[in-house]
Amino acid sequence: MKRSPPRLLIWITVALMAASAVTIVVAKGYAAPRVSISYAEHPTIGNPKARVHLVVFEEPKCTNCARFTEELFPEIKKRFIDTNKATYTVIPVSFLSGSMPAATALLCAYNADPLYPNGDLFFAYLDYLYKHQPSESEDWATVDRLIAMAKETSPALNPNQLRKCIDTQLYRIRIQKNTELGEKIMQGALATPTLFVDGVMVEPLTLQRVNELIGGRL
Repeated sequence: MKRSPPRLLIWITVALMAASAVTIVVAKGYAAPRVSISYAEHPTIGNPKARVHLVVFEEPKCTNCARFTEELFPEIKKRFIDTNKATYTVIPVSFLSGSMPAATALLCAYNADPLYPNGDLFFAYLDYLYKHQPSESEDWATVDRLIAMAKETSPALNPNQLRKCIDTQLYRIRIQKNTELGEKIMQGALATPTLFVDGVMVEPLTLQRVNELIGGRL
């Protein structure tokens, strides 16, 4: 006659199996490392009371960023930002040759009135810049070119004020700090665009993965 295992052993076995199942579920959802990213001073759109916060690091001369803005961001905006489920923050960085004037110009637009930072104006300028972005290898981010792009973006961008802001490199240090932050978070391998959902990096950067991560937070 085969001896039955003690009842305590049975419960221990069941508990271990349940724990393993939980581990698998978490691994598919939120087992990815989570980082803390302060977004207080960065351009943000969306309902500030939204349950989910998205943060993306972007480089103004990055062609992949332009593709992300054209192909993926509109869906993210429609599904999550416009429906008040998520807020969305861009942290501009600069590591490509000649991109610093463009990165600082973006923050000049955002802080055109320092007392009332304008996220909508920042995003309009960023969108225009990406849609009319020349090749990465071209040294296109000159002050004159950036001013011309600003004029096409919105009459709210004062060309003389923007020129002075870019020339004086008012936000250069902030861009450098943004870049250092990205390098630290990504352990020295800063890449753009890189999107985070409540501090969890979206890998791979696809709409399906964004849906999975945000769905796990709602």
